[in-house]
Amino acid sequence: MKIKVRAFGDLMALLGNETVVELKTNAKLKDLVSKLAEKTEGSRKGFLGQYDGVGADLVMLVNGRNIYALNKLETSLRDGDIVALLPPAGGG
Repeated sequence: MKIKVRAFGDLMALLGNETVVELKTNAKLKDLVSKLAEKTEGSRKGFLGQYDGVGADLVMLVNGRNIYALNKLETSLRDGDIVALLPPAGGG
């Protein structure tokens, strides 16, 4: 199945603005996170590999819904889902 990933902020430099990731049927959000962590090869320390779904360092949305309103990293994905990754805003 194909999942569309939209990255924002500094994650766009690693993943591009939008990318499609192929996953096995019945995959969960944690499977997508693992695949993205492999793709970035540790380019951003703690980016996804250490994200456990309860940290404040990254907001994840599945089809516009925060994963906290779903089943966190155990959220089941379906073909065509859109996952948005929103890192914390920075600057001054």
